Amino acid sequence: MHNAARQLLLLMFVVFAFAACAEPPAAPSNIIRTMDRLGTEHPGFRRILIIGVAGDYESRALFERTLAELLYNEEVVALAYHTVIGRRPRLTRTALETIITARKFDAVLFTRQQGQEGRDAGSARPTGAAFDLFGYDYEELNRADSIRRAAAITFVTEIYRGETGEKVWSINSLSYENTDATELIRQQAAIIAAQIRADRLVPR
Repeated sequence: MHNAARQLLLLMFVVFAFAACAEPPAAPSNIIRTMDRLGTEHPGFRRILIIGVAGDYESRALFERTLAELLYNEEVVALAYHTVIGRRPRLTRTALETIITARKFDAVLFTRQQGQEGRDAGSARPTGAAFDLFGYDYEELNRADSIRRAAAITFVTEIYRGETGEKVWSINSLSYENTDATELIRQQAAIIAAQIRADRLVPR
């Protein structure tokens, strides 16, 4: 083999090795669709309010911003809840309904860590009822929390119609082998955005 060919092969090996080190694979994740009432003929939501309640305030804000940026384009206006309402906003039905009417959101995307809504349930919560963002004020979702390191974490993402508050789509995204909360948040935002596009919930 000529020296030039050897040098080219060596250069290619170095480039591939550097790329492998610079772009480590994302932690694995599985998606389970738990509801889809829209079907393939739905034209797609165009004004989406993004709400994330997993983690502390910084984690929530990062998730909302990242997902909003991934969905935002010339046909879709996606806005983070904390930027619309203000710094460290509380999540209540009244606040939701007010901002939906004022900003004309046709959808609300809501993500939480599985089980987060069940801690210290209030006495007024309807017994046996499934989680409903517009049906009850889940006070525990306003508490600062941290995303704990664990072998597996499941996030629940739901989409509600802005006009009626009806839940029309939801997925569970199981993420495992996580060591860094920031990377986990970015990974989950990318996975959720990809599934939303795959299910044609926004215009392509």
